[in-house]
This record gives sequence, structure tokens and C-alpha cells, in this order.
Amino acid sequence: MRKVRIATASFLIEDTPHTVEQNFMQCEQWIMEASEQEADILCLPETVLTNAVPDGHLQPEEYPGKWTELFKAAAKEHQIHLIAPYFVRTPFGTFNQATVIDDAGEIKGFYQKLQPTGWEAQFVTPGNELPIIALSFGKIAVMICMDIYFPEIARIYAMKGAEILFWPTTTHGPSQSGLEAQLRSRAIDNSIPIVESNLSGDPPYAPYAGRFYPGNARILDHNGDILAQTGRRAGLAVADIDLDEPRRTHGVFLINDPDNTRQDLEALTRMDLYAREYEALAKTQSRFYDSLTKTL
Repeated sequence: MRKVRIATASFLIEDTPHTVEQNFMQCEQWIMEASEQEADILCLPETVLTNAVPDGHLQPEEYPGKWTELFKAAAKEHQIHLIAPYFVRTPFGTFNQATVIDDAGEIKGFYQKLQPTGWEAQFVTPGNELPIIALSFGKIAVMICMDIYFPEIARIYAMKGAEILFWPTTTHGPSQSGLEAQLRSRAIDNSIPIVESNLSGDPPYAPYAGRFYPGNARILDHNGDILAQTGRRAGLAVADIDLDEPRRTHGVFLINDPDNTRQDLEALTRMDLYAREYEALAKTQSRFYDSLTKTL
């Protein structure tokens, strides 16, 4: 039995403009609260330092820099693993990056968003790696926001051995029903727990009043069932997951007896065929990011 207590934040966006300092202080509050609830790991939402900051996307951290050091110190102080997504600038470009820090305050890895939106592609370099990050309790992976629309990402992570998939985002409504269907599908298709962090407003989501942050940080198990969620309000969702829990399919695959979803999916997935098809399609592809960069 390998039980992991997971916390994920629905981050409050207020009507007045934020500062990076204000956002970090809110991060510290969630880190402290998650630690008090004895969470092993906390996931913060996408671009957490610059949400609601005027021209925040133009203020990436020179990585690793001040904010990374502060996140490391907070993780160490509260003895909690941390997924902290924010814009960073490196010698290789500006990235929408999630930095993974362990409970001793050490960087264990990072993920750089593979699929930026059209708006982001004007200043963000797409990532090129799908890393599995080993922590003390198990192996995790991260995808960010628009990545959810590309099921290949979750499948590759599952085939590479990820045991929990984290999805920090800054989603705007009214697409939340579709996103829930996508989250459930990614979890079921790959027999993997998925953890979402998001933004919320106060008062809560009300599109008729111009409030489009749907909130709803949530934790789904490998069956696609929601174990915990914040609804439309700011706060933490916390749930325990046993990474050693058997994942049965009740005789669907008939490879193992009793069958085990993840193991059987790995045996059945025709990666050689898919790889050939994708390679052929890639030769005909017009790359959006490449063409956009050339026109700027």
C-alpha cells in the first residue's frame, strides 16, 4: 500500500489587478493549509505568479531565480512536495513551465508546456519533452492547460510509467462540462489518477455577470471518478490515493487473471503502428508555431 495525500488549489482571482508578490503570498497560504492537512503534494494553477497581473506574461522569471528560491524555501519549511507553474526565461527561450520541488526544497524536475495557445505562441517556446519525475512516494507527470486537448500526451505518460498526472490550468468558462469529460476520459483511457488546479472568482462563476473563472480544483481516480473538488469557489481539494490499488477491468482484456488495466493496456497498445502513422502525417504537417514565429 502506497497512500498519497494530494492537495490541489482553486486560486482566487479578485476584481482588482494583482501583483506577482500578492500572488506568491496567496501561494504561501495554500502551501501552509495543504501542509496543515498533511498533504504529501500540492498542485498550484498554471502561470500562478502572473495571473491577473497587468502584462504579467512579459515578466518571466530568469530561471532559476528569486521566485523559484522562495517556492523551494516554502516547500522545505512546510515539508510538502510542490508543483509550481509560472513563466520562465532560459537560454533556450521563454516557457510556460511547471517546476516540481520536493519536501526538502530541492528541484526534482520540470515540465514545459508542449501545446501553447495561439496567444501564448507569440512569446512562449513550446516544450519538447515529456518527463517522468520520481518523488519519494511515486512517479508523477505534468501537462498544462491546452495539453488536455491532445490525448497522446496522457497516453505517452502512462506508457512511461506515470502514476499520477497533474493538470494545472487557467481555464475560462463556459467550457467546464467539456473539460470534465476530457479529464474523465484521460483518466479512464490510461487508468491514471488526474489532478486539476484552476482559478476562481468571488463571487463565484457567473458568466452573465462577466465572471468566467469556473474554479473547480479536483482530484479524479483512475476510474474517472471525482474524489474531491472545490466546486466554483476558491480553496483546496484534498484526497488520499493508494498507488498500489489494483485497477481491474472485470474481464474486458482477458490477458491477466484477474486482469489489471494498466498492465494490459501496455500490452495491447499498438505503439509501433501509431508511430508509423504519426511519422507519415508529420511529413505533411504545416506547423502552426513555426509559421506564427516567422510572421512576428
